[in-house]
Amino acid sequence: MKSKEISTEEDNYTDTIGWNTAMGTVLEEEIETVEEPKTITHQCSMCGSIMTIPKPKRERYRIVCSHPMCGHADSVGF
Repeated sequence: MKSKEISTEEDNYTDTIGWNTAMGTVLEEEIETVEEPKTITHQCSMCGSIMTIPKPKRERYRIVCSHPMCGHADSVGF
């Protein structure tokens, strides 16, 4: 578009650099939390039966086999 003359209206435009925080909130990334399993499975090294036990809170722990004829104690992390 062409105009015959330059308009005398004042220009209200101001050049800004960066983010405008006055318009709204800043979106934050939600941190995804991976839920760890609450139980683990363990196989007895003597009889081979598989047991589901609560996840231990320590690194080293002992598991006693629940099979009535076995009763073997496995030590983990020693």
